[in-house]
Amino acid sequence: MKMTLDSKELLKQYEPKPLKVVSTKGQLFGSRFTQCGKYLISGGFDGLIHRWDASTDDFKPLPAIGTPGGWTQALAVDSKLQRLFCGDSWGKLCCWSYADQQPQPRWTIDAAHDGWLRAVAVSSDGKLIATCGLDQRVRVWSADSGERLHEFVGHGEDVFTVAFHSDNNSLVTGDLKGIVKHWDVSTGKHVRDLDAGVLFAEHRLQDVGGVRVMTFSPNESQLVVAGTQPKNGGNVQGVPTILCFDWKSGKLATTLEVGQVGDVYVSDLQFHPGGFMIITTSGNPGTGKLHYQRVTDKTPFFTSSKMPNCKAVSLHPAGFRVAVTATNGGSNGNGRRLTKDGEYAGNTSPIHILDMPKPDVAAAKN
Repeated sequence: MKMTLDSKELLKQYEPKPLKVVSTKGQLFGSRFTQCGKYLISGGFDGLIHRWDASTDDFKPLPAIGTPGGWTQALAVDSKLQRLFCGDSWGKLCCWSYADQQPQPRWTIDAAHDGWLRAVAVSSDGKLIATCGLDQRVRVWSADSGERLHEFVGHGEDVFTVAFHSDNNSLVTGDLKGIVKHWDVSTGKHVRDLDAGVLFAEHRLQDVGGVRVMTFSPNESQLVVAGTQPKNGGNVQGVPTILCFDWKSGKLATTLEVGQVGDVYVSDLQFHPGGFMIITTSGNPGTGKLHYQRVTDKTPFFTSSKMPNCKAVSLHPAGFRVAVTATNGGSNGNGRRLTKDGEYAGNTSPIHILDMPKPDVAAAKN
């Protein structure tokens, strides 16, 4: 009979310790470790792809990829062939060889979407990529050539997220109103809808809510969807919320509220091999938390509020290091002192590198 660690034991085993803060000159959307563990890669508001050498604790910056353009938010890495797929706010989609000293694009599509390309995902076999965006379209492409293979229409709203199942045929997408659609890639047909409508509120004047994060559990028995339950308020208000759907039946199995009103969004989520989720939340300037929580628990066993404006989290493939992409404190700009040139100081996105003991997976599994 397997033993389940209690919260104190989990905290003792996995409590992260700060290693360093990687400084940046501008704002980033989020950072990702490559599966080889040698690189940390991030898309920027400047349209560039920024890289760091993650093979040592120094995180030395490497030459950036690309030329200035639209905001580069959408990133997906295929570490087998050292390819990076990225999309920007102008709808451009590009494939790069991320490990080269001076990377060159393998292929580029200037208008993959009409407007903001929100997310990109690569299939586990590396053959397909899927994209979604502001134009309410979902498209599937050849990862090798960039040839468009399918277009899925039916959301009717801004589509924020896209993810492949490991069968490389099931594709899921989530939109502003909390509709999750399951598509069959081989036939190009819509299979079913899953209802995450609790992540949207019609009465909000702003478009607050939607499916902002989506991933499968490690054994892929559950589809995990996250965002916020919007609330009333003069500024953005909402409770960070995670919905776990049974993948086979499509029924909602678990709802987790990770924080309070004012914490707003689950901004990112990854599973640790020790049997818990690593979660970032953020919404209003100055807020931001990092949580470690099991799906079976109602509350996190670890929470840190020392990193404001947490945008993204990435787990090193070895499982002992985490990168949290944030924004500098006081980033709202109002009331800040001007620079000597009479301008507001630009925001930056420090990347907090945290280390924890190397995981004892067998002991930590539920």
